[in-house]
Amino acid sequence: MSEEYAFCTLVKIMYDYRLRDLFKLGFDSLHLRFYQLTRLLKDYESALSTHLEHIGVETHMYASQWFLTLFTAKFPLQMVFFIVDLFLCEGMNTIFHISLALLHDAAEDLLQLDFEGALKYFRVTLPRKYRTEANAKALIQRAVDFKLKHKRLVKYEKEYLEMRERERENEDPLVRLQKENARHCETVLRLERENDDLAHELVTSKIELRRKLDTVEDQLETSANTVERLTRQIQDLTEENRNLHREYDQIKEMYRREVIRLEEGAARSEKLLSEYKQLFSQMSRRLHMSSLLRNDINILYLYGYYFL
Repeated sequence: MSEEYAFCTLVKIMYDYRLRDLFKLGFDSLHLRFYQLTRLLKDYESALSTHLEHIGVETHMYASQWFLTLFTAKFPLQMVFFIVDLFLCEGMNTIFHISLALLHDAAEDLLQLDFEGALKYFRVTLPRKYRTEANAKALIQRAVDFKLKHKRLVKYEKEYLEMRERERENEDPLVRLQKENARHCETVLRLERENDDLAHELVTSKIELRRKLDTVEDQLETSANTVERLTRQIQDLTEENRNLHREYDQIKEMYRREVIRLEEGAARSEKLLSEYKQLFSQMSRRLHMSSLLRNDINILYLYGYYFL
């Protein structure tokens, strides 16, 4: 997506999906969402809600980035892509569905943690659980399966507005400013802790990336050496194959010549044998004629002797 289209999409989301209201002065709309999520948590995960209240973890301490960044600040992008798709289809309710699904998955772990442990779990451990596509898809499916009626959110919004109106009517301006100042100080401390965690994660990520890069470079060098060695082997085998073909052609030619020579020799031998056979036949006939003639002479001799 080009920068122009990305900016137009951002403007569309800010105005049509009311995300812009979350950033307005005073963050009234954002605090309304926190109140709605707090009430929903009591409805769907009462044990977890009670535990978080007991250890002092308030909704804004872990859910502010969920609403303000659509979960992009901490969670893997492959999971965020699914969330944004749902958000564009369903609107603000998607954030409540995803938040409840996350809290449901984390309930068993969070019930065992204290204040610091819970905040670190939200910042570090929880996002890491969804690095795999299978876990991300399972979370999205659980979020979609949540039966969350719009009337319930409208009811909680009305409660929040009435509560804020009563507070404004009854609250001393000085007390209100002190509370806001305390809340802002707490937000600053929380953001500083998150910044420290992000800096630590950045350093760790750089070290890990450097290690992986070194490993890849070593593998690349090994692969290059292997390719070079195999290339030489291929060249040697190609030359050997060429020599074998040449020897094969030579042997084939020698065989052809030898066959021709043997065939010619066999033809000469056959002709010579035929001549010998003819000569032997002639000699046999002559010998037979000679034998007959000798017998005739003997007979004549005997007849002549007899008459004498």
